[in-house]
Amino acid sequence: MPKDLIFVVDDEEASQVLMKHHLVSDGYEVMPFYDGESCLKELDQKPSVICLDMLMPGLSGLETLKRIKSTARNIPVIMVTNDDVLDSAIEAMKLGAYDYIVKPMDPVRIKSILKKAIEQHSLVEKLNHMQGELKQTYSHKNIIGSDKEMKKVFLDIDKVVDSNINVYLNGESGTGKELVARAVHYSGARAKEPFIEINCGAIPESLQESELFGHEKGAFTGAVETKKGKVELAHGGTLFLDEVADLSPATQVKLLRFVQERKFERVGGVKQLKVDLRIISATNKDLALEVKEGRFRQDLYYRLVVYSISIPALQERKNDIPLLASHFMKKYKHENKNDVKAISPDAMNALMAYNWPGNVRELENVIYRAVVCSDGGSIELNSLTREIIDQEKEITEWKEVESDHLDKKASKFTNSDGLLSLDDAEKLAIQSALDLTGGSFPDAAKKLGVSRATFYRKAKKHEISE
Repeated sequence: MPKDLIFVVDDEEASQVLMKHHLVSDGYEVMPFYDGESCLKELDQKPSVICLDMLMPGLSGLETLKRIKSTARNIPVIMVTNDDVLDSAIEAMKLGAYDYIVKPMDPVRIKSILKKAIEQHSLVEKLNHMQGELKQTYSHKNIIGSDKEMKKVFLDIDKVVDSNINVYLNGESGTGKELVARAVHYSGARAKEPFIEINCGAIPESLQESELFGHEKGAFTGAVETKKGKVELAHGGTLFLDEVADLSPATQVKLLRFVQERKFERVGGVKQLKVDLRIISATNKDLALEVKEGRFRQDLYYRLVVYSISIPALQERKNDIPLLASHFMKKYKHENKNDVKAISPDAMNALMAYNWPGNVRELENVIYRAVVCSDGGSIELNSLTREIIDQEKEITEWKEVESDHLDKKASKFTNSDGLLSLDDAEKLAIQSALDLTGGSFPDAAKKLGVSRATFYRKAKKHEISE
């Protein structure tokens, strides 16, 4: 294990010798400097601690400290001073020094302060490393998606990351709203601060206010101690209100005031607290419809839905299914020590044909199960869930019936060369799907493997109505 490197910056030879004696005997590596300028040139050596004398010719200890903190702010600096310049030591603490030692130096105090400073430096380095990993993990560049619908989402994320604007995410369950919320947080200036999530739909109405804003000791039966709420815990960072449409009317009133003023009181408290944070909210419901039907406050709606990002359903981004399926296969084969290497063409065709009511979350679970169930080198059709297999059989059978049906109808649309125009082929497909589903638009859309919105738009174009 490498030794911790300590910079000793002192123009007095006797002090250098004494400090080196104490530090080397305790297992540290020491690098001596006799002025501030030479120390500053070697900061890329990344010392664990810098012991810096207050009084030196040339660049003073305080000025050297300022420059260290401007370029390597996480390195702990211990000031070494005389009794008659203690005021300067206090000033150094205000500038970011970790602690100070008074000459003549006490070996026990030196060891104690150094140990604590190194522990702090190690924790800060680990924290920075973890924050870097989080930023990398949740960057939208790591969200899988090349479909045009997802590219719109990525553009929206880029537009809001460097602002404090309230962001609203709308999408079906399982589309990845939390992933997008984290991408907004970890790609912006608040990335090193907390990301606090609260699922509003999972909390009983009676506890919503306490969970959001915290409570004081004795505020209600069972409140045996003061507790900070999610709002307070998110100070400096991001508060993610998932399933915000499920908040009770009473909690909506309290939330409205907080969103407007960024001030609140804990339940049972009288002291007004203020926080600085960004709010991201999300729901799988139509929030505008919730407002129209009186279940969600209009004034709160306008406060939360300042910038809206729509997350597409998996059905609307089918080009991403092979990418997502491959990603989940690699993830779970590693976790389960499985040697599965690919997804068979039949299985992939079935994945592409399925409607995915549970979206990306359902796809992930399907692939996880398939990896566990597969006993060969690839995921086969029989490794998928019954719903997917049954739909694949249904589609195959339907195509056989459709082929006969189309042959009979096609003669009405063919030109003199016996060919269908693109518009006529589209109209024929819509009419055939409706014939085979008893006129049901939703079922016909499902048969054709398109979204309902696309089917309705195409039907209207060809003057076909329900």
